[in-house]
Amino acid sequence: MVLIALAILFPFTASFNYKARVDWQAAVNHGDEVRARAVQRGAMQLSVLMFELQRMVFNQKQFRDMMGAMDITMLAPYLMSIFGTEDGAEGLGALVGVDTTALNELALDGGGSFEVRLEAESGKLNVNCLAIEKDGENTPRARVTETLEALMLPKLYDPLFDEEKSDGERYNRQHVLQAIVDYIDDDTKRFDAYRLRQSSQDERYGYTELHDPYQSRDSRLDSILELHLVEAVDDDWMAAFGSELTVYGGCKVNLNFASPEQIAQVLRHAVSGADRWKTEGDNFLLMTMPLSNFVIESREFNLFQKLEDFKDLVAKPDQFVNPLTLLGDESDNDYAANLPKVPDGMEVRVNGGSRNGQTWGGLKDVATVEPERIYRIEVITTVGSVRKRLTAVYDIQYARSQSAGKGAWLYYRED
Repeated sequence: MVLIALAILFPFTASFNYKARVDWQAAVNHGDEVRARAVQRGAMQLSVLMFELQRMVFNQKQFRDMMGAMDITMLAPYLMSIFGTEDGAEGLGALVGVDTTALNELALDGGGSFEVRLEAESGKLNVNCLAIEKDGENTPRARVTETLEALMLPKLYDPLFDEEKSDGERYNRQHVLQAIVDYIDDDTKRFDAYRLRQSSQDERYGYTELHDPYQSRDSRLDSILELHLVEAVDDDWMAAFGSELTVYGGCKVNLNFASPEQIAQVLRHAVSGADRWKTEGDNFLLMTMPLSNFVIESREFNLFQKLEDFKDLVAKPDQFVNPLTLLGDESDNDYAANLPKVPDGMEVRVNGGSRNGQTWGGLKDVATVEPERIYRIEVITTVGSVRKRLTAVYDIQYARSQSAGKGAWLYYRED
């Protein structure tokens, strides 16, 4: 009878124990999620202080004349880590060479932490400029198309254009460019990716024939995620190039935040006649791209204050090598091999112009070094077993209509 009673009670006891443990863990997870969301929103409020520091201090002419060009993206990881992690103050102390252990008390306690990543949107390629065929003497659509083509050019991305897509078709690079431009521009004529202008053919895409039909946007995008609706653009393409694109800001490249591919296109546009051969054919990959990568490495220590600074750097890169990279033991057999390889310089023009029927481009046509205005912030919060991600875009110069001051969130998403 005892064995029979135990056999009957055991399943009920095990079921009750399992349900109790599930309910307990669910309550713990719910509490962690509430705390994670509170930490996440607290990190957003702290980030507003960073943006105000950028607008009220770093962007001021007096500060830039005295201290040079600086941006909050250079300090944000160290400043926010003071509040986000228990040992975050040590990283800031190592950077400035000062004992900052007293700041450890500002860190979160209770098992939570957060990490902040900050990007300047002007360092990305604004796809909305594809809707602008001509702006004065500039051609934003053609420039953005050329830069997009340069982004997709490396053979590393060949599988993206060789494999069969979910609709059973294969799309080459020119078709992808054409589909993106036709989706954003405001006309109904097919874009010619070779001549960089509209053709006489009508756009023919199967958007209205899908199970869930829709029309081409034929206007500026509200979010970069809308590119998923473009023919030939899938998740793999967005994973490869989506981080380089934006829908915010102007059409000129900010040389302080641009990628090597964008800087290479600027060099190609503004190069002088004597050095144009360095940007043509195979020399584009052998000479222009190494110089673009050298610019990226050099600006980590000091941003450009004016376009002339960029011109001087690319003209004589050997004079701007960081002295710290030259430190080492000359008796070491690998000393010479470890020295930085300085690329050949290139003469570029600041101002474009024309004479006797010939035109030439300049840096002012396609590039800028103005202080940043729009930032993308990513907050990754961890509390217990809960991990949350917040992505938002903030415009530090946005004029508020219902309250005094400047600055507003343009985009907000929680995952």
